[in-house]
Amino acid sequence: MAGVTGTARVLIVDDKADIRSIVATRLRIEPDFDVVGEAANGAEAIARVGELKPGIMILDLQMPVMSGEEVIPILRSLAPGLRILVFSAYAGAQQRLLASERPDAEVRKGTGLAPLVKELHRLVERTPTDLVRVDLGIVDVELALRASHAWARLNPAVREVAVESGTRPDFLALVGVFLALGEPIAAAAGEGWRSSGVCFTTRLEAGRAARRGLTAIGEAEAALLEPLRTRLLAALPDGPEASGTERAAS
Repeated sequence: MAGVTGTARVLIVDDKADIRSIVATRLRIEPDFDVVGEAANGAEAIARVGELKPGIMILDLQMPVMSGEEVIPILRSLAPGLRILVFSAYAGAQQRLLASERPDAEVRKGTGLAPLVKELHRLVERTPTDLVRVDLGIVDVELALRASHAWARLNPAVREVAVESGTRPDFLALVGVFLALGEPIAAAAGEGWRSSGVCFTTRLEAGRAARRGLTAIGEAEAALLEPLRTRLLAALPDGPEASGTERAAS
């Protein structure tokens, strides 16, 4: 398989325990898949991805706490190689959602498990072709850590503005970027390094969305995110985000 060598690690995310159980039971008779965990909402899914390192996620859209639509833009930077298959009663995610929110594939619930298994086999053979390396260069670790902490404080206010302005997907993509940055910066600080190279990988449309989200932050708040803000604006991909329909047709 070109996408995953050996058995593909699968995480099932759905707020209905019976759905998770049925899907897990079916996949356990497939030698190409290893169900490594489950989650009941998007927030749990983000934590499980960090712990379990799955290669494929089966994701419901409508869930409490954090929906599937919200988790996708975050995971595009936190786990860029993760293939996300939406398994939902709400069909049309590929066309309805903006590009940074779009899954890699979708199967509608109610059509049985055979289409799901077939799509998983197809998906596991594919590797993402839109991976983008984001290199911030050498940064001052103390200043970068300070900016990372400032983002955590600003997060609720920035989210509120994004929701009001209809740019929530851009904000969520930016959340994913700062989560991806947090681990290497914290690790460098823990080692006592004064400076360190910082880079991460994202998906193209998520990177573009994060850049737009960053430029939308007010001047006073943006100053608190330096030097990360300037480095990110220089390194993140630029360009307008295509709609789901436009991306699907390309």
